[in-house]
Amino acid sequence: ATMPPGPAAPPTADEVAAALRWYEALMRDTKIVDGFWLSVQVATVTGVLSAVLGTFAAFVLVRYRRFLGRTVFSGMVNAPLVMPEVVIGLSLLLLMVGAQNLFGWPERGKLTIIMGHTLLGRAYGMVVVQSRLLEVDRALEEAAMDLGARPHEVFFLVTLPNIAQGILALSL
Repeated sequence: ATMPPGPAAPPTADEVAAALRWYEALMRDTKIVDGFWLSVQVATVTGVLSAVLGTFAAFVLVRYRRFLGRTVFSGMVNAPLVMPEVVIGLSLLLLMVGAQNLFGWPERGKLTIIMGHTLLGRAYGMVVVQSRLLEVDRALEEAAMDLGARPHEVFFLVTLPNIAQGILALSL
């Protein structure tokens, strides 16, 4: 009969040094480190922009049921949810190249990466905030207005705290 294997022996100092050597080499590669920090910057800016723009789009679609162009607006903000990412990416590339040729702006780089990521993030974030907004009791907002709060005060003091969990979720 064979014995079951026992607990693994802890790694030796030479094994640890051999494994850490590759992490040290990774940290010395400036292209990888620069790429990492670019990713952090893009993620941070995209998260903030997606949260703000997604919240505004959701607020407009939930609170203002009838306005001229609502169908077009709804279609435009929801389009990235149903289009393949490859199609969106190619369309954005063609748009940015055309704009650069016509206006000389934007240069392809960090800004265009952020714009593309924000386009997708805003669409997904809008859905999250929209579901939270649909659950908010309108009576709370109406009570605040009856007590003299202006519309922007109602949004920042009543609505925003009630949808903060959704905004936090979309930021992640």
